[in-house]
Amino acid sequence: MNRLVVLIAAFVALALPHAATAQEAGDLRSQFQAIVDDLNANSWSKFNDAVDENAFRGRVFGYYVLENEPKQFFASGFQEQFQNSFMGAFPLARTQNEASGEIIGTLVAFQEDQGQARAIVRYVGEGFRYSYHSYDLIRGRGGKVQIVDWWDYYQGKWFSQYIADALVRIMPTGQTVAGLLEMPNPGEGRLFQVGELLKTLRDGNLGRYFEIYDGLEEALRQEPFIVVLNFEWCRIVRDPGRLMAAAAQLAETFPGDARFSLPLAEFYIQARRFEDAVVELDRFEAALGFEDGVARLLKATAEMALGDFENAQADALSATEAEPDLELAWWTLLRTRTAAENYEAATEALNVLEDRFGHLLIPQKLRRDRFLRVLIDQQEYKDWRAARDAA
Repeated sequence: MNRLVVLIAAFVALALPHAATAQEAGDLRSQFQAIVDDLNANSWSKFNDAVDENAFRGRVFGYYVLENEPKQFFASGFQEQFQNSFMGAFPLARTQNEASGEIIGTLVAFQEDQGQARAIVRYVGEGFRYSYHSYDLIRGRGGKVQIVDWWDYYQGKWFSQYIADALVRIMPTGQTVAGLLEMPNPGEGRLFQVGELLKTLRDGNLGRYFEIYDGLEEALRQEPFIVVLNFEWCRIVRDPGRLMAAAAQLAETFPGDARFSLPLAEFYIQARRFEDAVVELDRFEAALGFEDGVARLLKATAEMALGDFENAQADALSATEAEPDLELAWWTLLRTRTAAENYEAATEALNVLEDRFGHLLIPQKLRRDRFLRVLIDQQEYKDWRAARDAA
């Protein structure tokens, strides 16, 4: 039964609703902020309580023709599976604090209109990876906030759909598999192949998965469901060649589709395809519907790698303006201004990093950063450091 836990996770953008009255928005927002705070304290009670189980099961079971056994399995232990699937199937969306094991989530946007709301939470993962969940909320009985579902920008799916995909893998019958494919009348042979492919994921046999995938005819490998599935698992396995081919297939199958902009941007940054990364980050931020500090600083980092120092500084500055308390934005601003040899302006970021975030940016520390060690020999830095030490 742990198979479902390993396979489930979540993420499509809702149109931003109009603003509610300050009193209503504050009430619903404060309730949801309490849920995020509870997650950050490594507790799931408020999150689980906010989900309407019956309504959510209806969404999950509405995607495909599912066999009774997977449906009963999911319904029998809803809250435990819900929690475990969030944590276990999306490990990049969370990070462990050494002291308390907290999930690190930040509520970065909230808008409400007439009892319905959209809330976006950004989660930070290992290696400065980020996941964004766009929560679809309603005001339930007694004014209590309820979570309807959420869109996961890192996976490109609703959470309910991701669970439905996992249930399909538990028992992929021909009738169920036929509902996954867009081609008409796929035939028993193709349905059998795809079913066997899904069983390898259910069983955790990724070696066999790639054997079957490599043997699929081209028409099946081009099926949108298979394209997304293959990208998901190539990303987990992290085979560079397979991941490159899977990303290319994803971009070709869904050209300009913002649903996959965040994972593609991450891949392009890792592959040092910085121009492509900038395009996807712009598309992702447009889908969010607001200026996001992390998206801007990632874009600035890519532009710096391209030698586009003017835009890199502008986007890094924009990141600090969008989220003044986002420490990484100030480090990015410092690095972009240093790379542009804009040393006088760089001292402004140094001030903030020392005064607001408590760093002591002496030469010994800067020397350990390959982007910042050049500052040590600059007169602007020497004057700044002398003034700070004399104060």
